[in-house]
Amino acid sequence: METKKLQSNFLLKQDKQSSNIFFHKLSKHGIFIPCLCFLLVGQPICFAANNQASIRQFQQRIIDNPKDVDAHLRLAVEYSKANDFVKAVQTYFALLKIDPNNFHAYNNLGILYKQSGQYRDSLHCYQEAQRIDPDSYWVPYNMGLCYEAIGRMQEARESYGQALSLNPSFSQALQRLRALSSDGNDKPLPKMSELSDAQIYTADSRTSKPVIKSQPSEAPVVISKNEKSQPKTAVTKEKVEKISDRLSKEKNEKTNLKHRTKRKGSAAMVFNQAMDALESGKMELAIELYINSVIAERELLAEPENDLIRQGLKFLKDRPNRMPNGLFFRGMLIHISGHLDLAVADMKNYIAANSNSERASSISQYLEEAQRIIDQKEAEKQALAALEKERAEAVALAEQQKKLAESGALSDKDAARPSDYALKRMNIEQIIQEADKLSRESRLTDAVAVLENGLSREPDNIRLLMRSANAYADMLMLKGDNEAGKMALIRFKTVAESAQPNSREASIAREMVNELNKRVR
Repeated sequence: METKKLQSNFLLKQDKQSSNIFFHKLSKHGIFIPCLCFLLVGQPICFAANNQASIRQFQQRIIDNPKDVDAHLRLAVEYSKANDFVKAVQTYFALLKIDPNNFHAYNNLGILYKQSGQYRDSLHCYQEAQRIDPDSYWVPYNMGLCYEAIGRMQEARESYGQALSLNPSFSQALQRLRALSSDGNDKPLPKMSELSDAQIYTADSRTSKPVIKSQPSEAPVVISKNEKSQPKTAVTKEKVEKISDRLSKEKNEKTNLKHRTKRKGSAAMVFNQAMDALESGKMELAIELYINSVIAERELLAEPENDLIRQGLKFLKDRPNRMPNGLFFRGMLIHISGHLDLAVADMKNYIAANSNSERASSISQYLEEAQRIIDQKEAEKQALAALEKERAEAVALAEQQKKLAESGALSDKDAARPSDYALKRMNIEQIIQEADKLSRESRLTDAVAVLENGLSREPDNIRLLMRSANAYADMLMLKGDNEAGKMALIRFKTVAESAQPNSREASIAREMVNELNKRVR
């Protein structure tokens, strides 16, 4: 028993010395352990009972087998959960000494460095993780959070776009991408991920696949001493192409360029990925990438889509459930093709089926877009109803005037002024002509109403302001309307201030202001 204890102490001491040497070597490559330790050493260490048991268990496994990769990784995660970040970092570097290409160690180190504010070192670790596993969509997402924290927004957009291209259903990346899009620069950004909900990985030694520690995972798996990792080998074969085939391929590539957007940014990159997927026959991926790109950046709707909309509608026409969120994608394609009524039906069914489901939070962006389309249809419906009501009132008024004119009860002088519906369709010159006609007929109230309609569109138009001021002044002079005189004074003052100082209008306006100041009570 005593021998075992001495052996344990010796191995721990030896591992600590090896780790210190390894820290020194890595610091030469830009990863500064002493700085991280200085920043985090003051944080309190508070182990729960089960956490301590797990730490002791993995420490014992490392004593039994100092090259147990899985035990090192799980021990580092336990240290991170206990907020003992210094020991977590030391354990990750001990792991990298055993396995220099361990993806999980680099990814988790990047998270710890970001938490401590060492963004350069964090990015270095993420780049190493990406080199080891270029298919992991969490790594570019984590890099995007890091770039965003230091204000490098363009690189953050590109990182989120890369994450989205690797996983088109990655709602977190789509949310951040939309928050940083050009039409959302002035909006407050949603809160970014902290360490508590960052994706810290541990390894499943039986399958060599990552398990997210923040979610329930299986019990620790002990690696057998006889178990040997099977290195992955990639065999590449060079294909010899005929000159004619190569020329044909180059011609096709040049033709396909017209279906690629020249816009910059991550949404444009996702759009081009959609065109690539379409040409490769991956219809589901093409539809999902295309819809995500146009949700993130509306301007991409103007780009040539290589017949993707027609093919996508044909693919989803009778069987939208053949792909996840197929009902939403079909509704979006119908909406983009200009059939809003049909799109609303799909969007309502999609919201009804998913708004209260367990996956609602993960598809929140799609649910919001579906509701926006429904609201747009409702707004158009209300606007159309208001327009129809206005037209009906104009027709009724015209019919009434016609009947009165035919009966001789209505003279030309008593004819009603043009309706608001008709005035809205007149240009400024026509409005001025109509107001002048009404003024000559001494219908000053109608003339003022017509001019006010024009001023609602162009409040700074000097010609409209002058005619409106004159009409109000005539109402004061002819009818003794003091309120009209006050309005005339306001309008003439506006002209005197707005018109060119040496202009005829400004001169007349100044004279009228002096005259009206004497008359208006």
